[in-house]
Amino acid sequence: MNENGLIIPYLLLLISALPFLSREVSISAYIQGNKKLGLHEGTPLLLSHLLKGSMIFFLFQFISNSSLIWGILFTLFIFPFTILYEKWIRTAIRRHLNNPNHTPLTFFRERSAGCYSFHFILLIMALISLFAFLSEITWMTLLTANLFQVSERWVFLSLLFLVYVYAVAGGFSAIRKVSRLLNVFTFFIVVCLLLYAYLTNGIFSIYHRWTMQQARFDPDLFSGFGTQSLWLFVMISVYFGYLLTNLSLWHISFSMKENRIRTIYRCAVFCFASLIVTLMMIAVFARTTDHGHLSTLISVLNALSHFAPFFAYFLIASLLSIGLISAIVSLKSIMDAFLLIHQDRQNENHRFFKKVYAGSLLLLIVLFAVVRPSMGLLFTSIKLFSLLCIASIPSFSQVMLSRKKISGFGLLPVLSGFLTGLYLFSTPWPILIDLCWSLMISASLQFFIWICQVSLQRE
Repeated sequence: MNENGLIIPYLLLLISALPFLSREVSISAYIQGNKKLGLHEGTPLLLSHLLKGSMIFFLFQFISNSSLIWGILFTLFIFPFTILYEKWIRTAIRRHLNNPNHTPLTFFRERSAGCYSFHFILLIMALISLFAFLSEITWMTLLTANLFQVSERWVFLSLLFLVYVYAVAGGFSAIRKVSRLLNVFTFFIVVCLLLYAYLTNGIFSIYHRWTMQQARFDPDLFSGFGTQSLWLFVMISVYFGYLLTNLSLWHISFSMKENRIRTIYRCAVFCFASLIVTLMMIAVFARTTDHGHLSTLISVLNALSHFAPFFAYFLIASLLSIGLISAIVSLKSIMDAFLLIHQDRQNENHRFFKKVYAGSLLLLIVLFAVVRPSMGLLFTSIKLFSLLCIASIPSFSQVMLSRKKISGFGLLPVLSGFLTGLYLFSTPWPILIDLCWSLMISASLQFFIWICQVSLQRE
């Protein structure tokens, strides 16, 4: 593999964003567009927010350890959790917009008891998106540099610029276009690869080799049941926390036609589950092509390249598409948090947005100068992202469900859970225990605050 094959798709993605650059003159249009989304446009855009490229690492780690059943259980549990989220957010949207002078951009301000709590909510969301953005950019950089033998710094810079063009300079319109393009490309490639692998090698023969390897590496299906169950619980909790705290996802939900929200969510969740299952079945096939213990995504791709070079190329392209759209969505969430603070500006114009574009580009240049992509950065970003998502679940569930405004004191569980997790990260305990303790501390404090509020109201 060499870097020449990367230039053409990169330029095509860059050129396709040119018609959308620097067109917005209002914060509302930049964040959520000027028209309501139907099924045709809403489904791929929502799917882009449901996908997380970092989950690929967990996915292939499950499969490499002969844990196909746990990957399937993760997909099955994610489906009802996302449907539950859809019901909650639809109720919250309807309740908010039924009040006079309320707009989608005023939701979190109206849910906050004061300016400080409003800024704290946006800060939490922006930090989660920042760590998600760093993890996506880092794994794509490491994967591309390793497989194509190119400089990590050039790959890192190229990805930063490409994501900037779509998420910052392009805004909502560019993301809507690229989400449809990348999702259609990813689904087409992944489905074709799955059909090619199983039709040319035979479903029974692949299943036979898989079961033989599973028996050799792990003869007991329930070996390590407690640890794997804990992994499943933590992954579902992290993903649910991600749904609750993704600011761009909130705005996408507000942008949908009210009578189409349920249908859009169900279609997007079905596509999401189908893609995850398809990737898992490709990972099963990759495991059967090599007798070694494929424990990383790179080792899986290397094994596939020996089987058929084009197979690995197309799979890499589809995985990078998932990572790219995930990074774009994460950076867009950070921009949304910044712009919500300035939503009361009366002089929104091209000059204001040019300052936003220049400031964002400067910050990304500083990020490029300071950050060096490495496995350490990747795992640190994923750990902090997971920790913040888990610690935010109790408080942000209250933001969604409760009619009462949230004060800064009401967001204290997020801080306590996050600090607890940071302290436990420095101990020799497993990361699973650290995350579970963080969730327990955050939930316990949130429950204590709720009990105090109920007691004070009765008095």
